[in-house]
Amino acid sequence: KAEDKQMQVQMKISTIAQITDVTDCLLQQLRQWNIGEEKQMDIRLCIMEAVQNALLYGCPQNQNAASVEICWQCTPQGFSFTVTDEGPGVPKSLQHQTWDMISLEEHGRGLLLMQAILDEVTFNETGNSLSGWLRW
Repeated sequence: KAEDKQMQVQMKISTIAQITDVTDCLLQQLRQWNIGEEKQMDIRLCIMEAVQNALLYGCPQNQNAASVEICWQCTPQGFSFTVTDEGPGVPKSLQHQTWDMISLEEHGRGLLLMQAILDEVTFNETGNSLSGWLRW
């Protein structure tokens, strides 16, 4: 049955070094579910970018107290994830950038990469929770 193939994971991290734990767990599960290598790398890149941004900008006044929650779910229809931090959120003006709006030397490419790879990228009202969806 399709519902037997669903998997859902929830993790909480507070340091950049822990991103490796997240991606290791993610890749292991995607392989178990027989997701192709190209899709694995796309998903890994998107989650790494979202988590790194959340850690760097989600609690800038006190990096030592940063807390980022990562949830993902894989179903027969696709893969979805949410990354939430405790910060002020991404301003609405930056949530829908285009390549011509940023310099290649500045930050901001991660969100553009996610928007190019994923079918959907959305933010909650506050802007501190990003959700992505990749359909199979």
